[in-house]
Amino acid sequence: MLNPPAPSSGSRRVSPSTAAAAGVAVLLACACSPPAGPTVAGLLPSRDLSPPQVLDAGPSGERGFGLRFDEEVSPVEGSFALEPAGIALSAASRGAWLDIAFSSDQVPGADYALAGEVADAAGNHSRFLFRFVGWNGRPPTLRLSELQTAKNSSTLHPHRDFIELEVVNGGNMGGVMLEWASSIKAYSYRFPSIEVEKGERVVLHLAPESLSEEKDETGTDLAASGGVDASPAGRDLWSLAGGLPDESGVVALRWRPGGEIVDGLFYAAESKSGPLPNDKLAAAFRGLVDAGLWTSAGALGAWEDAFRWKPSVSRSINRAALWPNGPSGWYLSESSGQSPGAANPPPP
Repeated sequence: MLNPPAPSSGSRRVSPSTAAAAGVAVLLACACSPPAGPTVAGLLPSRDLSPPQVLDAGPSGERGFGLRFDEEVSPVEGSFALEPAGIALSAASRGAWLDIAFSSDQVPGADYALAGEVADAAGNHSRFLFRFVGWNGRPPTLRLSELQTAKNSSTLHPHRDFIELEVVNGGNMGGVMLEWASSIKAYSYRFPSIEVEKGERVVLHLAPESLSEEKDETGTDLAASGGVDASPAGRDLWSLAGGLPDESGVVALRWRPGGEIVDGLFYAAESKSGPLPNDKLAAAFRGLVDAGLWTSAGALGAWEDAFRWKPSVSRSINRAALWPNGPSGWYLSESSGQSPGAANPPPP
C-alpha cells in the first residue's frame, strides 16, 4: 500500500519538449546490475545492463498520467498502484512513452501518489514512485484584489492578515497556488477543489485565531464562517502557512503548482531604497519580472520598483479597477477602509 508523501510543486501536463521531470519525486530501482569485481574493459558482458531512466513525467489530463523514458519500455503487469485508492489503473506503452489511464477523473488539486514498474527489451526493470497534484482542466481567471498585512488589534475595527482574490471567470480552484515571501521566509497555499463563479471574492485568511467558527467555505454557503474579517458575501478560507510580510513583500498567483505566474504584487516600505539584496524576496520578485508582470531596475531589482507605501495596520493595499500591472495598479484604502469579501472602495 502506498503512503504518498507531500505533493510536488512540479507536476504538470506532459510535453515531449520538456527536457526532464522537475520537482516530482522519483524512486528508480534496477532489477539487473553489473557483476561484482573488476571493471576492466572486455571483462564485462556486452549486453544492455542499464535500466530505463525517466526523462519526463506528470498528469496528462483529468484521467491520465504519462512518463517518457530514455528507451522503449513495457509495463510490468500488476505493478501499478495509486493512493488514494478507489481508481482503477491501466498502463500501455508507446515506444519510450508509458501512458497510465485512470478509471475516473482526478480531483483537482488533491494529493496523489503513483507507483509502477517498467522493463526494457533486455530485461532491465525500473520501479518508480511519483507524487503529484490532481490535474485541473478548468482553473478560474483570478486577480489579486486586496491585501491586509499585520494585525490590527482595534476593538472597533480589528483586522488580521488576508489576501483577497476576485474571480474574473469561473472555474475550479483546485491546485491554484498563492505564494508570498519576505527577505528571509517564503510561504505558499494550495487551494482545494472549489467551484467558483464570476464576480465572487475569495478571501484567504493568513493569521487565524484557531476559533471553531473559522470554517473553510468550500460549498455553497458563503456565510458559514465567522472570525475576524470573515464576510457573509465572500468565500472565506483559513491558512496556517504564515502571515504576510508586514512592510515589504512579494505575492504571486499561479494556476497550478509549478505553473506560470499569472498575477502578483511587490510592495515595500517607502523608507527603503537601493538595490534588492540577493534573498528570498528578490527571487520572488524576479519571478514577477520573468512573467512580464513587473519591471525591474538592475539584475535583482530595486526597492524603488515596488508599490511604495507607509506601512499601516489600519489601511489595506487595494487593486485598481482597470487591472494594470506594476505599482500604478495599486492604492491604499482610507483608514479602516478594508473590505474583505466585498468590492474595493474607490481610490481616495
